[in-house]
Amino acid sequence: MLVNVTVDDQFGDPYTYSQITYTPTEAWNTALNCSHCSDPSVSSAKVRNQTWHESYFSSDSNSGAVRPDTPRYASIHFTGEWLALTAADGTRSNEDLALGNAVYVTCIIPPSINDVTNRMKFFVDGIVVGSYPLMSTSSELAEWQYGVVVYQNTSMSLENHQLLIQSGEEGGPDAIILLDSIMYSTGLTNGSISANNSSPGPRRVPSAPIVGASVGGFVLVLVCGLLFFVHRRRRRSFSSFETQTRMSIDSPESIRTAASHLNIDSPSTRSAKIDCRTQSILAWQQNTQQGNRSPDLAALDMSEELSSYYDNATTTESRRVRTPPPPSRRYIVTNK
Repeated sequence: MLVNVTVDDQFGDPYTYSQITYTPTEAWNTALNCSHCSDPSVSSAKVRNQTWHESYFSSDSNSGAVRPDTPRYASIHFTGEWLALTAADGTRSNEDLALGNAVYVTCIIPPSINDVTNRMKFFVDGIVVGSYPLMSTSSELAEWQYGVVVYQNTSMSLENHQLLIQSGEEGGPDAIILLDSIMYSTGLTNGSISANNSSPGPRRVPSAPIVGASVGGFVLVLVCGLLFFVHRRRRRSFSSFETQTRMSIDSPESIRTAASHLNIDSPSTRSAKIDCRTQSILAWQQNTQQGNRSPDLAALDMSEELSSYYDNATTTESRRVRTPPPPSRRYIVTNK
């Protein structure tokens, strides 16, 4: 089944997304960006999608033309096979696309201007196949002509082709071209696809790469944020632990706890232990003296020994308290 596909001068092919190539690039202007076009009175409402490409050729370097004496070219390559076709209405079909047997070039023809022509040549696969205007139809025009088919070919083979349009010749007369669209017929080897070419619409961009890049960027930001949060939390935990450790080491309670584990006695405890030992020694001496007391014996003076013992006990707590020797016994022998 053959269907006609219209390639807009600006939006390109709605099926294959191929675009018309314009050279030299700086010598072409679009309808929306043309401050020196031939005539601002062009009715955009009569032009397909209100767009066209215009170029003015002149071999005179003083004419004001961009790239003087350089011919203007517009070309497009028709693909013989194309998988996963996308129509203008968004429908897709996994079918092969082959160029049909017809191609049409549509232009806007301005009113006749002195010394400016509308001459064009057409090439298919590098071979000259036509020209415009035909010598038999050359005439003066008083108004703008829209949708003029300047070239058509209905006997092309079903294979890949390249169409080239030329405006102006080196050393030739001034020329102007206003390209509107190119239409060609295609054949679908399997089934058919709707040929809705009334409006090409914007070129569709595959959404899968965009979605994948967005998700990947979001995951990367999330992972970086999580790592930063964990790092800050660890730093705060370490700082809090260090502060608590310093406070616990410097507190009196910690000192007392450490001393209890190391069996270190406080000064009050050491004093109490010494008093207890002194009292036990005094009690032992008192009992010993009472058991061995004799009516004729005087009480022993233990102040020096106690003083010596007390001094030794208070001087160092590591020295073991020595038990004082028992008092010497005195015996009186009498002869009766």
